[in-house]
Amino acid sequence: MTLGPSISVVIPTIGRASLAGAVHSALTQSIGVLEIVVVADTTEPLDLPEDARIRVVRTGPGSGGANARQLGITQATGDVIALLDDDDLWHPYKLERQLAEVSDVEGDAWVVTCKCAVREPGHREKIWPRTLIGEQQSVADYLFTLHRFTLGDAMLQSSTLCFPRSLAFEVPLNYAPDSIHDEPGWLIELQQRVPGLVIRHVPQCYSIYNVSENSVSRRSVDVSDKYIEWGREHLGDAPARVRGDYFLFSAVTAAASAQSLRGIRRSVASGFSEGRPGVPAMVYAAAKYGRTALRQVTSHAQ
Repeated sequence: MTLGPSISVVIPTIGRASLAGAVHSALTQSIGVLEIVVVADTTEPLDLPEDARIRVVRTGPGSGGANARQLGITQATGDVIALLDDDDLWHPYKLERQLAEVSDVEGDAWVVTCKCAVREPGHREKIWPRTLIGEQQSVADYLFTLHRFTLGDAMLQSSTLCFPRSLAFEVPLNYAPDSIHDEPGWLIELQQRVPGLVIRHVPQCYSIYNVSENSVSRRSVDVSDKYIEWGREHLGDAPARVRGDYFLFSAVTAAASAQSLRGIRRSVASGFSEGRPGVPAMVYAAAKYGRTALRQVTSHAQ
């Protein structure tokens, strides 16, 4: 990596009121950024601070996050890209600390991330992930293998990611249109196509991840079939444990959020027929099925 790279911050937005705060947290970094490319996936006017480094690019509306991020990257001019969602925030030393973490890496085959504070209405703030990804560890193994019965062990959240711009041309962030796993899918594909890719994980918390009302945990429509299809397409070469755990965790979570017992059963069946899930994933899926069944019985009784 060269010393003192120029940094472009790419922020996709649908025009939320939180955008101004996100942009401000990028403008006030301890090391200066070259530019902030705001990609507006909306035709509505945007509330932005006054700063010559801010550029607005229009797309959509309805273009989607991955398309918006890739458009922002193609319009950017910096050597390094730092992604930031329009409802998230950065600590002032986020970029400085991340670039220091990869200062000894030769070339452009690196991605750096960090821990983040997860804030969700009605819940206590959490610092995730508890476990950091290994420098050469499989992204699929890190993200989808369950080692405990609780959430928060593994996370590579979009607003924590920083990487050379050239990587997004090697593998565009929107290489798989309509994917349900934008950043995880991109990182898995990147790891497959870029030999020796280094992934560094700063162990401190330098980002705030705000879980919105539109998160997967609140979906009313069962999209577990899409999760199953994604697992079959992208995890075919992964170890059986990774595949099994993915179906019993990610696909089951999507089904349970929509209170779909059918979706949970299909996800579990896929996990056992196409993988070999571990005990934590089996316990998780059983608990989700029991809670979903109880909710359905309770709602029918009312």
